Amino acid sequence: MSGREKLLITGGLGNLGSWLTYHFSEKFDVYVLSKSVKSELACDYKVIQCDITNSDELQKKLNIEFDYCIHTASYNEFFHEGYAKQALLINTLGTRNLIEALKDTKIKNFIYLSTFHVYGATKGIITEESTVSPKNDYASTHLFAEYYLKQFFSTHNFHSIIFRLTNSYGTPQYKNSTKWYLVLNDLVKSAYNEHKIILKGNGKAIRDFIWMGDVCTCIEKALFLQEHNLFNLSSTQTLSMLDLAKKVQKIYLKKYSNKIPIELNNEDKTEVEYLRVENSKLLSKIDLKFHDKFDKEIEKIFNLLEKSR
Repeated sequence: MSGREKLLITGGLGNLGSWLTYHFSEKFDVYVLSKSVKSELACDYKVIQCDITNSDELQKKLNIEFDYCIHTASYNEFFHEGYAKQALLINTLGTRNLIEALKDTKIKNFIYLSTFHVYGATKGIITEESTVSPKNDYASTHLFAEYYLKQFFSTHNFHSIIFRLTNSYGTPQYKNSTKWYLVLNDLVKSAYNEHKIILKGNGKAIRDFIWMGDVCTCIEKALFLQEHNLFNLSSTQTLSMLDLAKKVQKIYLKKYSNKIPIELNNEDKTEVEYLRVENSKLLSKIDLKFHDKFDKEIEKIFNLLEKSR
């Protein structure tokens, strides 16, 4: 590696983390903190194999003077046994362990990927001033991690930027991804394997979606913000689950010359609601344009599934 600035990416082999590792590998000396060393990422980085829940091991292995840290390591496998405990250990205490390991170094900025789910809201206009009311362990454990960052800013002047991220989408960087349960991946996989698209609801629920490439660009620009702050990281572009399914259906027809059905759960009585996750605070600090890459990413996910077969 060169004499470039050193960037630590926790969870840098994960779903969003792997996008960040690719994005930054040409501009920084990237170090990926991961429990696993197995990866198919074809870019330049070094792995620091470490369990973020082990504070002593973390202190010993992070013996490098990093210039920046992007903290994406988190646990959202809610369907695993013992999920609540693991989410607390990884998302909350793991974040505290990481802060402890870095707080006395010369690090210039610490970026934390939290979640807009801390608001617990599915409708209305959501700003950074909206009430937080988490409805699940994933949201609660991320919110508690945010409190640790606020705590260490007060006690140690440890600067961080917290992003409350909406639903990021993008093709997994490798076929053995563990994130096939994420909504777009799941719909494409359903289309590919079942030759139909199965929605868990009636299709009326809406979400704010943001392309992972735009997330990477935003984080790169945020690295150089010299302030302690919190932002919603959203596109303000919402899409219903049915409209998303129709995009998958369209690409399937284009690729395989076959129109497949969309199955709805008519027992779901959800009604159409208005949702806007406001990003004006972020755009007052960072010049950022948002891109609609759904068709491109859907096609790439189909291609990935074809390769894995």
